[in-house]
Amino acid sequence: VLNGKYRIVRRIGAGGMAIVYEALHTGLGTALAVKVLLPELARVPTLAERFRREARVSATIRSPHVIQVTDVDQLADGRPYLVMELLSGQALEQLLVEVKALSRERAVDIGLQILLGLESAHALGVVHRDLKPGNVFLSRQGTEVVAKLLDFGIAKVKASTEFQNLTRPGVVMGTP
Repeated sequence: VLNGKYRIVRRIGAGGMAIVYEALHTGLGTALAVKVLLPELARVPTLAERFRREARVSATIRSPHVIQVTDVDQLADGRPYLVMELLSGQALEQLLVEVKALSRERAVDIGLQILLGLESAHALGVVHRDLKPGNVFLSRQGTEVVAKLLDFGIAKVKASTEFQNLTRPGVVMGTP
């Protein structure tokens, strides 16, 4: 149980920076996802701050096409974690591996949903900077599939004082 609020149920994914777990809110009984920064990365102050910034940035964007982040905190060992909605479905990357190509109609539908998510982010001065099929999740919501943008970990916020300092010429960010 994390900080008396989130009971870990199972591990649902892992990436280069974090592990994602399914959890239950102990007071409400609702299912959520908890993303915890990897221990070796949490010791790097700039990476830990980027992770916290991801939570803050994601929490400000209100769109059905952007993952909703509801909490950010840290474990007793200092590792930050963020709490977000638990999605059911699959990453666009996984779908493309399975089907190889989308129909024109499906590709346009998913593309337009991605653009709606980006529009909401851009309206707040947020630039994602790592948009790829692995960061688009196709969430099943009843009979509909809703595309949601994930992972704002290297996003830039134009209105922030850190905007100019996040990257420098010659520095590569995101996935090549």
